[in-house]
Amino acid sequence: MIAFNDFVLNFVVNALWQVAFVATIVALGAWLLSRVATARQWYLVWVAALVLSVALPLSSALPLPRATLSLPQFSAPTTVLPAEATAKTSPEQAAPQPPEHRIVWRDLPFGKIIVGLYLLFLLSRALKLWRAWRLTLAIHQGAVPIAASEALQSALEHCRTTLGVGEVALLRSPSVAVPVTMGLRRPVIILPERLLLETATDLLSAALGHEMAHVKRRDFAWNIIYELLFLPISFHPAAALVKRRINETRELACDETVSELIMDPHDYARSLVSLASAISLPGRPTYILGVNDADILEERVMRLIEKKPSAGTRRATAWLGITLFAMTLSGAGAAAFPINVTQDKNPDVAAAKFFVGTWKGKIRPDSIIDHVMIFKIEGDKLTGTQRTPRLHINPEGEQRLLSDGYGPLPALTVKDKTLSWKIKNAEKPELEYLWKATLVSDDEILVEGVGGLYRPDQTIELAPVSFKLKKEK
Repeated sequence: MIAFNDFVLNFVVNALWQVAFVATIVALGAWLLSRVATARQWYLVWVAALVLSVALPLSSALPLPRATLSLPQFSAPTTVLPAEATAKTSPEQAAPQPPEHRIVWRDLPFGKIIVGLYLLFLLSRALKLWRAWRLTLAIHQGAVPIAASEALQSALEHCRTTLGVGEVALLRSPSVAVPVTMGLRRPVIILPERLLLETATDLLSAALGHEMAHVKRRDFAWNIIYELLFLPISFHPAAALVKRRINETRELACDETVSELIMDPHDYARSLVSLASAISLPGRPTYILGVNDADILEERVMRLIEKKPSAGTRRATAWLGITLFAMTLSGAGAAAFPINVTQDKNPDVAAAKFFVGTWKGKIRPDSIIDHVMIFKIEGDKLTGTQRTPRLHINPEGEQRLLSDGYGPLPALTVKDKTLSWKIKNAEKPELEYLWKATLVSDDEILVEGVGGLYRPDQTIELAPVSFKLKKEK
């Protein structure tokens, strides 16, 4: 099971390049096709970009099976136990498995510091979102119902009927400067008090029509979802760009709806300018959706007075499909090459990977068989097996193999460039033999029995045994 620290570290490291990659692809497409696609279509593209920006580093941080060209995976603690304590293992079972294509591993210094700083940042962002939610609720709770004037009621019914929106409550509050929308199950439109005395039909239709478009699109609920999706990658400037473009295209999409169904685009543009002129400096962040959200009034007005792309045209739909396909293809490519960072749990882990493999050699020059030792990684454990033959040597010195097999090496310990383990005597379990394998070169190890051998008189006598083994290519 992947450690939490490793998961967070891998998420952050992969987000650094994958979020920027997604934002670059989508921004390039938006620049090339801005005159073809509608704001509603580009809104969908940027939403897909946000989802992809979260999904890619998340999938890269999870220990999912992948088939990617890479360096071999390695992770081993200082002392590890073999996965199974079977007495003997067949040569086929003990043989090293062919190398798998795994994700790329890199050693990253200060991993815990990076994880800690990210979690602190995440906590501060979460608190900021919570305060914004509390302020939103306070504005909602402080708003009171209004007795709509004839002009206001007429504009409300016209917008509601034209857009096909159900019942929407009208409230007023001194805390808002322009009409805003909020509410999940029961949407409400909160009007500033100055707008209650307004009699201009165009201004009222523009204000209410824009908020009704938000209600029809359920933008309040979707905005909260996007904020939650944005939270884990909010440290990234490219993610901030994606989120900002979602906010901008959302407002442009509502403008398109109003200018197509409710009022003339030029009249609507003039009304937006009039509404924006009464807005004071922005206050604390909230989740409410207002007429001047995203702070792109000039761009909105220019799109209204210029010729806009025709929504629903085959050309625009085709380009939307091409863009989404390119995003999917790019995301699949990015997901195929994640960076997976592991933090060394001790300074000797890096040296232990050099022991992984099959080592062969003779214990004595005249031995008729090769001694074999195998070290490999099983899950997150470093395990070892060795050949355990039984030889009979007659008085003339002739050797005869009585039995053969493989047995596990228990309790492997790595320190510097030396592996050590203890083997208990079969007849006297309280007696243990200490063995060490020292890395001489990249393809040679020196194996030593340094703890002494058991004798019938039950004495432990230092009788070092040593031999060298070569690593198989």
